[in-house]
Amino acid sequence: MRTEIQQIVEGLREVGYVADRPIATAVHLALALEKPLLVEGAAG
Repeated sequence: MRTEIQQIVEGLREVGYVADRPIATAVHLALALEKPLLVEGAAG
């Protein structure tokens, strides 16, 4: 796993979020491209 993506996984875990590799990859790409990340689904 790329270092940046692993850092995102660990950072989210530290604040109580569970993120797998696909979610962390989407976050990484959104940050790198400076684009919003639209997420849908039930809260919780």
